[in-house]
Amino acid sequence: MKVSLSIREMFEDQLELNNRLKAEVDKRITLLKRPRWHYESRVKDLQSFALKVETGRFENPKRLEDFFACTLVVTNASEIEAANQLICKTFLLDRRRPKYANLTHKSSDSFPFDDLRLYVTLGKDPTMPESDLDDILFEVQIKTFLQHAWSIATHDFVYKSDSANWSKERIAYQIKAMLEHAELSIQEVDRLAESPSLAKENMQTKDIRKSIELLKKHWSVDELPHDIRRLAQNINQLLDILGVNINRLDRILHSEKEKTGGNLPLNLSPHGVIVQSLFRHEKSKMLSFLTRKKEEVRVVIYPEIELPPDINPKKCRNAIFINRPIP
Repeated sequence: MKVSLSIREMFEDQLELNNRLKAEVDKRITLLKRPRWHYESRVKDLQSFALKVETGRFENPKRLEDFFACTLVVTNASEIEAANQLICKTFLLDRRRPKYANLTHKSSDSFPFDDLRLYVTLGKDPTMPESDLDDILFEVQIKTFLQHAWSIATHDFVYKSDSANWSKERIAYQIKAMLEHAELSIQEVDRLAESPSLAKENMQTKDIRKSIELLKKHWSVDELPHDIRRLAQNINQLLDILGVNINRLDRILHSEKEKTGGNLPLNLSPHGVIVQSLFRHEKSKMLSFLTRKKEEVRVVIYPEIELPPDINPKKCRNAIFINRPIP
């Protein structure tokens, strides 16, 4: 595309400054964002700059508000405010769109682009010399992963096309409507889960819930993994194999605590404690499983687990011994 010399010169005048601005902003946000958030940025190219200037909507093309722009992507809508606060603490806020979080310009039957955009500058740091980057306005979009996925997947046929196609745009915004509904469901999952049509459970989730309750009963939060559900699934798998129910395991753990003044071993993980306790209280069932025909699922046994002296590791086909010599 032919770009007029005057437009090209305006672009060139801003390019070097905004490239340096990008490097500074990238560094700051990358250091401060949460690990699971995603960040990306860009500086406008010449054609995009020219087309934007030609819209006539910007009084001062020499200070285009999104010559440099970046996007901060958060896990879901509940984290948008945290990202908003991070940006406002890190940079100097000039304005935001939409202006108010609880007001929208869109009608209830339309789904236009309306992600949160903050227009900020680096601001002056009184402890540092003044910089030519301090007052350059730039855009920070804050969106969720679902919003970001939609914008990537539909961007080219909504915003960058060599033809006007109502049906393609219609499909793009139908998808946006569905994703907005999905976003709402994720944000309100706790309340939705209590609705009569969903407040149910199957036997698998019921058993997992019971195992989680047992784990929290015998171990403190600090002694349990972040993913307690996975640990509960591992425990249930072992109990099902052995034919031991959760109430029996509860009694076994109480018995183990009584022997040691109310404490379970601290040198073992909760899973390791349970395996060791089952060897002591359900030895025949453990041996029956470990010595039968090789199964897909096996029991992991590491050196810290105390085994009965008459256990022969060579015969335990359904055990995985970690750093334990097998005679």
